[in-house]
Amino acid sequence: MGFLGYLAGCGSAPAPETFSSQPVSDLSGHWEVDYAQSDSVQTQINARFREVQREMRRRQDAIEQGARYQARPVGDIDTLIALAKMAELVTEPSVLTIEQNQRWLRIERDSSFALTCRLDQQSGVAVSQLGAEWCWWDGQQWHFAVQLPEGLLVEHRFVISEERDALAQRTVMSVKGTGTQLEVMRVFARYDNTNRGYRCTETLSKGLVCTTESADTGWQP
Repeated sequence: MGFLGYLAGCGSAPAPETFSSQPVSDLSGHWEVDYAQSDSVQTQINARFREVQREMRRRQDAIEQGARYQARPVGDIDTLIALAKMAELVTEPSVLTIEQNQRWLRIERDSSFALTCRLDQQSGVAVSQLGAEWCWWDGQQWHFAVQLPEGLLVEHRFVISEERDALAQRTVMSVKGTGTQLEVMRVFARYDNTNRGYRCTETLSKGLVCTTESADTGWQP
């Protein structure tokens, strides 16, 4: 199974779990999004709407034919649209700087808050300004979950390739009680942070937009 296959499991809500006894994978390094290998939020939302349309057609056909039909849940459309807008913000970071030692795993994300997991104190849920947060290592991938007070659950799962040159991030967002979720896959490539002259972001309205970055000349008196 390829390293992306580990992220293909169901998107059910995570629960605080104990750390696996398997040796943890080291994610440390500098990473940038490989857009060619990654999902876009727009592509995912279009796919979900097509699923809803197909399901509605099947229901209508069953009604017209007087046949029984076991309807599949399609979730709430308004919630799906809201999740798409939130997913754009949650998956916006295009650059990750990851530091890891025997005590901490810290994932710095540009334009967003850091994901932090303490390895020498493998306890349950921590409460912060964001809501309830927890993390764990399941033997194959790292999990970071945030449960917001409004019922929004965001889970990030990370797995590194055997060659250690690619890092996959699977983000699943769901809202409690709605049966609606949205999943976005990002693939990051390792890069040399001393030789990078551009920055790219992806939005629902403009798609992929890249701009050049000025060189860091350091502090000037």
